[in-house]
Amino acid sequence: MVNGTGHRRLVFLVAAAVALLASPGARAACTINTTSAVAFGVYDPSSGTPTDSTGAITYTCTTTALVTLSTGGSGTYNPRSLNSGANTITYNLYADAARTQVWGDFSAGTTLRIAGAGTNVVLSVFGRIPTAQNPNPGSYSDTIVVTFFF
Repeated sequence: MVNGTGHRRLVFLVAAAVALLASPGARAACTINTTSAVAFGVYDPSSGTPTDSTGAITYTCTTTALVTLSTGGSGTYNPRSLNSGANTITYNLYADAARTQVWGDFSAGTTLRIAGAGTNVVLSVFGRIPTAQNPNPGSYSDTIVVTFFF
């Protein structure tokens, strides 16, 4: 176990995270309604199976948009890092359930998602902590910024 409470969370920072690439005075085309964090729970270093979790972004868009995720505190897309003080453990966020397409901003081999128009539409975020890591005990987290471009 990494910590006694069994919590390791990714928090989606959504306040002021919606970027509008439109002319000044244009109305927002997308709004993030809610998010649910990718919460990995307890990581077991002796397990031969990756630790997976799924979160969600629920939004409303009046037009199609491109959705990107930031690198978080690591500054890189592959791998991203969960941090507990000076301690880190690597993880990543994916656009697909098979966890083969790193969700980023279309740079450095990452992909992005297309948000269709609609109300209370859900985009799933698939997270994975790879095996064979031996982190120090603690509660690890990262903050990811979600951005809609249209």
